[in-house]
Amino acid sequence: MALVIEDGTGKADATSYVTTAEAEAYATARGVTLVGTEAKLVQAMDYLEAQRARYQGEKTWPVAVVDPPHDAQALQWPRTGVVIDCSVEWPDDAIPVELKRAQMQYAIELQNGFNPMAGTDGRVVKKTKVDVLEKEFFSATDLGLSGGPVVSVPAVDALLAPLFNACGAGGLRTVRV
Repeated sequence: MALVIEDGTGKADATSYVTTAEAEAYATARGVTLVGTEAKLVQAMDYLEAQRARYQGEKTWPVAVVDPPHDAQALQWPRTGVVIDCSVEWPDDAIPVELKRAQMQYAIELQNGFNPMAGTDGRVVKKTKVDVLEKEFFSATDLGLSGGPVVSVPAVDALLAPLFNACGAGGLRTVRV
């Protein structure tokens, strides 16, 4: 399957924000060689799409329209009503570089064996015994967590932070006067 790259026009069949060549160049610059890049980019899109409730604004073309004719866009971006760094109103027909970097960074995380979107019950292995196959897991309480499993990729979430809140992570903004 060839990737269909979203370029800000709200493609109905888009599957990625970046090409395999862009992702491989990004990874190489970070000392990583991606294998199976296209599949990793699709998996990265699963994570980015799962963040839809956290993104600012709304899809530019959430439904098909007749005048002018446009199919509903497949992915969460492009979006309207997005402000980056507390002051930059993002165009509703552009894909933020932060989103592209997040997709490529997630592909690197996958290459390194980290996949929080894999089927899991949130348990973390505490001890594995090979003979007679025994596994012991940390509980949520052991890890200082409450509730269900938390799906998080810190390096990717840091890149996405400006897209979640107009002022980045939502903290205080300091302005030098």
